[in-house]
Amino acid sequence: MKVTMKDIAKEAQVSIATVSHVINGTKHITENKQKKIMNLIQKYNYIPNSTAKNLRQKTTKTAAMVVSSLPDSFVTEMVYGVEERAREMGYNLLLVNTNEVKDYEEETISVLHSRMIDGIILSPASSDLEYLNKYTSEDFPVVLVNRYTDLAKNTPKVTGDNFQTGYDAAFHLLKHGHKKIGMIYGVSNVSTTDERIKGYKEALKNYNLPFNESYMELGHATVAGGAAAVKSLLTRHNDISALFVLNDLMTIGAISQMKEFLLKIPEDIALIGFGDFASASIVDPPITNIVQPPATIGKTAFDVLLSKIHNPNYKKHIELPPSLIVRKSCGCV
Repeated sequence: MKVTMKDIAKEAQVSIATVSHVINGTKHITENKQKKIMNLIQKYNYIPNSTAKNLRQKTTKTAAMVVSSLPDSFVTEMVYGVEERAREMGYNLLLVNTNEVKDYEEETISVLHSRMIDGIILSPASSDLEYLNKYTSEDFPVVLVNRYTDLAKNTPKVTGDNFQTGYDAAFHLLKHGHKKIGMIYGVSNVSTTDERIKGYKEALKNYNLPFNESYMELGHATVAGGAAAVKSLLTRHNDISALFVLNDLMTIGAISQMKEFLLKIPEDIALIGFGDFASASIVDPPITNIVQPPATIGKTAFDVLLSKIHNPNYKKHIELPPSLIVRKSCGCV
């Protein structure tokens, strides 16, 4: 049964005019009433009939980007790319950081959808994205960027090639004689982590080496998490000779902890990071990083959103290749 404005007003115990004022922002409504009405709008995924249809058809020239973690320099550069392309195309861009909280992400998408924006670029907090299908099944444009899952239907995707990222980093260390390579990842059960681990495993396979689950450690994508991960990993396996760290904040923490352990980089342990934070080239030793092009991913994501807005059947998955920036921390220069 389709919910109407009258239904919302009845359940909120207010007039239809009050609901209309909340939706359109045409009159000040008390905070309690506004909150009650907005909660019901989100609960029923309510879209005002004629207004919504007209706005959707006419376009509002406003889009949104919802990201899972702004402190990460990769995500920040990706946001810059989206913002730059949005300005070029005459769009306003709303930005929300969910801080890896899935429930907040879901609430945010619901609110943005109800506010009549043209579409959303989403870097999700988890792979649990079936909730998106109630929007995308109505051809509301959602583009997944950086992370993705096939559970979300009718959504184009723009990502780095994460399998190749994991493969290239591991292969680089393997060809320089490292057989026991630890990996510190930021978030579990997301496509970026899963695909990089698959690439890492494939590189090991090509060297006839077994995959050891115990060489994996969660670092929570923070400086403190990276330090704690190194402490745990090297306490468990003090024969690890190389590390691949999947986020720049964790790389900083990893270096700090290795120095506390009096380990020299790369003499005692080689290091490859992901992303290329501003001081990576000037720390001692300079950090070897495997990088994906975050600004290009961001610009491409906005281009794909425009394609989706104009063509509801657009569903491509665009993957951009990584590149390796070789410096002293991996021990080969």
